[in-house]
Amino acid sequence: MAVDAKSILQLKQYKLCRCCLERHTDAGRIKPDSPCYICRGLMDDLDSIVDRIMAAVQDYEFDTFVVGATLPTQIYEREDAMRARLKIRGKESIKNHLTRELGIRLVRLTKRKADYMKPDITISLAVDKENNLEVAVKSRPVALAGRYFKKSRGMPQKQDKCPHCEGKGCNMCDNSGLSGYTSVEGIIAKELMEMTKGQAPKFSWIGSEDQSSLVLGTGRPFSVRVFNPKKRELGDVRIKSSGVSATMSVQEDILEPQARFTVKTKIHAKCANAITKEDMKKLNSLAGSEVSFENRFRVATKKIYSARARQLDSNQFTFTITADGGLMIKQFVGGEEYMKPNISEILGSKCECVTFDILDVALQQ
Repeated sequence: MAVDAKSILQLKQYKLCRCCLERHTDAGRIKPDSPCYICRGLMDDLDSIVDRIMAAVQDYEFDTFVVGATLPTQIYEREDAMRARLKIRGKESIKNHLTRELGIRLVRLTKRKADYMKPDITISLAVDKENNLEVAVKSRPVALAGRYFKKSRGMPQKQDKCPHCEGKGCNMCDNSGLSGYTSVEGIIAKELMEMTKGQAPKFSWIGSEDQSSLVLGTGRPFSVRVFNPKKRELGDVRIKSSGVSATMSVQEDILEPQARFTVKTKIHAKCANAITKEDMKKLNSLAGSEVSFENRFRVATKKIYSARARQLDSNQFTFTITADGGLMIKQFVGGEEYMKPNISEILGSKCECVTFDILDVALQQ
């Protein structure tokens, strides 16, 4: 909305800097003056603010950015009071003007693009009533998806949360959110934090296995988000440590933890009574059948697609099955009442799962 001649005359009563003048009139009849009635010198300090921002973002890898600002209410009140008196409407706010001007300068200096929808980094300015400035940078999480392999027994999949921050990340846990690095999760998290200079990785697992289980074959799929990373140009990531290895790549869309999948599992079991070849044939007949069990809310079923039993001695055998993900192997072997059919019931003898290893995990379309 144009400012009329009368308002221009009234505007001369206010000392305004060049930026605040440009925001309210394009008449060019008023010379800038200081100290500015509205911003108290904030808009004259843009180059210094940009220098502060450049120092804050120097360690971050990014292609896109956005600038946000929190200004003291006194600035808005002075601008609103002047506009109300002079009946000035439809002009850009000082906050939008500030962030726009800073964005223009940053595009020129960094050769990066401004992106208001999904920026790699968000630059936040906090200005107090004395125009003291704080600059904070936060980067968009980097998401990776891949598979891990576990070739040493005795290592759990998940790590307990840090007891001090309950997983948020703090100085006590080196911002990992974890109690240590003695699990699949901990080993991968530690390596990713070192690579990205980020914090508090959050994992989504496609199924789980026992602490004593191996994960072989093509590995188990998983995805992870690393928060506030400084490095995001990772390429293909490979991790190998303490019997755990993983391959990952950066993804825009990561796996949903509710994805349907099948698991090929090799079970080593022993029975209280002697077993026979006929018992092995009974187990092989489970191929194509369904196992039902109760969870907290309903009766669930899991299909067994293939089954192959092999007797080791008079009391022990291996049983390799491919089944829907989520079949509880130890309960399936041990014959808890709520799981039907189960191996103990079929063999007529109490059976115990010694170990079970994951040979393959296949995602379903």
